[in-house]
Amino acid sequence: MRNNLKIMKLQELVAEITSSFEYLYGEDLEQYKERILQTEEFSECEELIIMKYPVTKLEDGKTVHNVTYKHKDGQKFKGKCYLLSLSLTPQMFDPKMMHTPVLDGACITPTMYDPTTFEPKMKIVLEFSPEALQDQYIYGLGSPSMIEDAEKNGEKIIRKQLHETLDKILDNPENYQVKGEKGLLVRGFFEEIQTGNKTEKTDLVGINPEKQTHMTAYFFEKDEKNSKEGLVNLKLSSMPIPIELHDKFTEELGPKSVNVTREEVEEFLKRNQ
Repeated sequence: MRNNLKIMKLQELVAEITSSFEYLYGEDLEQYKERILQTEEFSECEELIIMKYPVTKLEDGKTVHNVTYKHKDGQKFKGKCYLLSLSLTPQMFDPKMMHTPVLDGACITPTMYDPTTFEPKMKIVLEFSPEALQDQYIYGLGSPSMIEDAEKNGEKIIRKQLHETLDKILDNPENYQVKGEKGLLVRGFFEEIQTGNKTEKTDLVGINPEKQTHMTAYFFEKDEKNSKEGLVNLKLSSMPIPIELHDKFTEELGPKSVNVTREEVEEFLKRNQ
């Protein structure tokens, strides 16, 4: 019988346990098993089995890979659940909101990468109405002579206010940064997944979470679909590596590193066929 703990959302639990680029994987999940079962998403899970490996072999000899799900609000994992990992994504940003002012008509954009050099860049955006700024300043002076002098120096007024705003931004940049949202990735095999009115069922007969046949190599690459001129998006991709090549792969390309490319992984597999 489960303890009567406070029910929380799965993403809240993962955020509490991990930081931005960390994840809960394999046996690391065991100590949090009871808390996972207390989340809304796993509240109807009948049996939670923690997987050790990303790829397993069925009784008929077929190899199957676990499935990665981008968590959606209201999603539930039901029945028998084999869980491999839980992880938060990096912050994701709506392209339409990238230059929307956050405070004082200004914002600092997220880091963007040059499409040719991959050099990281950020932008400070200042939004203003030249006429509104000038009028607000001038007609707050009161004295006709002061107003007349100010009207002749409209450009200086605008420059002064923009400099003041820029000083505020540089003094407290965190207050002006465009905020993104983190997503949650859930990896494993699940007997039943309910998302809204849609139910997805999977036959789990023959899955053996104790038998490892492959490891998984991860790497970042350009997301062609969601990239455009001046803005490059990266996506996390993966490829299976036969388990017997684990030590050789680690020796040549590094342990648990995403600092490799698809080409390097493909070349490694080609050399070791």
